[in-house]
Amino acid sequence: MQLDHHKVGDRFSSLLSTGRNQRAIYDQIIFETQECVVCPTLGSILPNWLLVIPRRRAINFAHWQAETGQRVADVVSAIADEFGLYDERVVWFEHGPAENGSSIGCGVDWAHLHILVDAPFSAPEMVARSAEMQSLNWTSFDASKLYEMVDRNKSYLMAGGDDASHLVQDVEHVGSQFLRRVVADLVGLRGEWNYRTSENLANVQATLKRFPAKNFVA
Repeated sequence: MQLDHHKVGDRFSSLLSTGRNQRAIYDQIIFETQECVVCPTLGSILPNWLLVIPRRRAINFAHWQAETGQRVADVVSAIADEFGLYDERVVWFEHGPAENGSSIGCGVDWAHLHILVDAPFSAPEMVARSAEMQSLNWTSFDASKLYEMVDRNKSYLMAGGDDASHLVQDVEHVGSQFLRRVVADLVGLRGEWNYRTSENLANVQATLKRFPAKNFVA
């Protein structure tokens, strides 16, 4: 049975399954560590868009880091090292809901981190545009300490890349998929931000061509 990717809480069930089941093109594992898996993402506005999902369920990566003792910065570094990527070639971001069912969770009550490789903008440019689109007061931190700064009772947005990492909290007002909307705005594809209506499978295929999957089931 094909997974209904719109069903809250089930979005990553097929991806994290240990069985050799039929998987959607965007649920192909490109790289994995003991703690996380990396795949393309449904609704890739750009090619070379990766998604990092922890094997252990958590509402966001701040909770995951606190519960596991594993640093998110180390996970991002491991992925960059695997593919020979310098920091300036990577922009990453997370929508961090504080509770299940929050609009900030984008319809998925499971932590997931977006990584854009060779994006045509930097993390500071994404943060600046987001502040223009909504009233947001971002704060910058060292990437290694960024998740330690999060109040785990509050929703948050996180963005990073190169030497700059940024955090803003209490962000329920920005609505669902906000940083995806920012990315779409930055690249002139404002109608493509919603993964539910714009799957952008050609970009998923381009990602898989550059980063071949390990678990493809024809």
